[in-house]
Amino acid sequence: MMPEVKVVCEGRIVREGDAILEAHSSSTLVVMGEKKMIVDTSSMQYRPKVIDGLQRMGLGPKDIDLITSTHGHGDHTGNDSLFTSARRVSLGKGQTSSVVAPGVRLVRTPGHTPDSTSVFVEGKERCVIAGDAMPTEDNYRKWVPPGIHYDREEAMSSMKRIIEFADIVIPGHGGPFRIDR
Repeated sequence: MMPEVKVVCEGRIVREGDAILEAHSSSTLVVMGEKKMIVDTSSMQYRPKVIDGLQRMGLGPKDIDLITSTHGHGDHTGNDSLFTSARRVSLGKGQTSSVVAPGVRLVRTPGHTPDSTSVFVEGKERCVIAGDAMPTEDNYRKWVPPGIHYDREEAMSSMKRIIEFADIVIPGHGGPFRIDR
């Protein structure tokens, strides 16, 4: 059975010039047969949106088996405590890729943070849940690194890796978008 990707809630980012006034990550469900994984749980302020998104799918926090974060910032991990029965999966030190299930793997995509990880899903279409390795569709369209990054070259290299694989990208802060081929 091919894995499926469903957006639980779309994140957003509000800026005034270069200043970030508000940031809430997208939260995404990956269904792998009987197993269900949440990628990023968004900010505490988005807790009602995460719960509502799951309910619209006929799920609750206890139905989630696995949880992973694209990186450790609070706007991506703020609701981790909701998923008390889920096991955390992550990349080990030194690994560049780790298989979670057939067609689903965690891939190192540093640049925003040294530990940034994206989830590459090979289902009916190839999807990347990118977190802040590609925070918005604008980063792709304008081909610019995340506004906050520790290494511009690594950030651009990670974005390139994402678009080489993906048909669809779910950015850290926004709705899914298609890669132009």
